[in-house]
Amino acid sequence: MMRRWERRSSTIAFENDRIRVFEDVVVEPDGGTDSYTVVEERCGAVVIVPVADDGRVVLIRQHRYPIDTVTLEVPSGEVPEGRSAIEQARRELAEETGIQAARMEELGVVAPWPARLRRRSLVVVATVLDLSGMAIDGQAADEAIQGVRLCGRKELRDLIASGVIIDGNTLSSLSLYSAVTGQIE
Repeated sequence: MMRRWERRSSTIAFENDRIRVFEDVVVEPDGGTDSYTVVEERCGAVVIVPVADDGRVVLIRQHRYPIDTVTLEVPSGEVPEGRSAIEQARRELAEETGIQAARMEELGVVAPWPARLRRRSLVVVATVLDLSGMAIDGQAADEAIQGVRLCGRKELRDLIASGVIIDGNTLSSLSLYSAVTGQIE
């Protein structure tokens, strides 16, 4: 028999145009009853793994307010309802890095924090990149991107192993990319 959680009731504790926070009453796998807080992101998400012709991956440096840290991560963004995830990936890549991609391919889906967050992120690989416009000049007013860079396989492994790359979407999308392509061993 599969052990699982069961929801008895659900109340919206908070909501705005971006998120909803639910306070659920659940039956735990051992039969006990407890409350469980779930955050639901109202938009979809796309994570882009941009890979240059020489195999280097594009990363951005940006300040992340909730953890007050500058992170090193792959470009990503929300996908508004009714918008194509691939087209949004193109927009996000251009906006955050100045890079245009001739090819975008869906790689898979990751759930960045399934213990609390109800959101799945589509991982897209961007290839055949035009790097001539690589810059952060096009970022949206609500972003704090500080730089864009290319990283080779060894450098990526070192940045992950040393704890420099801590973003969950980046770690999971690079892991998925590596598993599917064998490119970051």
